[in-house]
Amino acid sequence: MYKTLLLPLLLAAAPAAADWSYDPAPLPAGQAIGPGTNGFSVMVECANGGLPAVVFRGYDPGASEEIFVVEVDNYGEVLVGADCSAASCLLAFDTMEEAESFVSGMQYGSNLMVGLYRRGTLSEVPLRGSSAAIDRVLARDCSFM
Repeated sequence: MYKTLLLPLLLAAAPAAADWSYDPAPLPAGQAIGPGTNGFSVMVECANGGLPAVVFRGYDPGASEEIFVVEVDNYGEVLVGADCSAASCLLAFDTMEEAESFVSGMQYGSNLMVGLYRRGTLSEVPLRGSSAAIDRVLARDCSFM
């Protein structure tokens, strides 16, 4: 009987994974922020000309470039290069369509896995609340989608 009562109490007391949020301060259209595991986070913002910019923060590769492996909801891994400065890496998509597809996947998926090419998983980023946060970036004249 005590085990039956204890389990729901423990589950209720466990910290919930943080939802995505929106910060209106960064210009021109604010920033959608998704916290991941291990101090890692993902940001979606507008870059030059309203193009999508996806930034990974919280991992310092110790070099100016890195190759990440990303996957939304087990739909297949994609390799994406990035330009890095300290613990901030701007993803460098090969095409506009690739960038749009990745951002759309984050909006409508439930989980993003981020890894390092041939070096294993780096972080897991729950996508709960990502659609609303990214929509707020898009609503502020960042019309890449």
